[in-house]
Amino acid sequence: MLRLIGSHYHFRRAVPVMLQACLGKTEISLSLQTESKFLARQRAAALYARTGEVFHKARTMFTKAALTI
Repeated sequence: MLRLIGSHYHFRRAVPVMLQACLGKTEISLSLQTESKFLARQRAAALYARTGEVFHKARTMFTKAALTI
């Protein structure tokens, strides 16, 4: 999700409830360091993909840890 704060765009994505305790966050919010909406969309898309990868890896680790207990 894009948010315009002041003159710069920011990326925001909620952390899945299952992973909030593990990651210690309820959301990820970062400045995209741009005033350009076009550039912000490109950067946000890349961050969305990366956070998706992190969430997938964390779920996998969480599931494996739960199975060994």
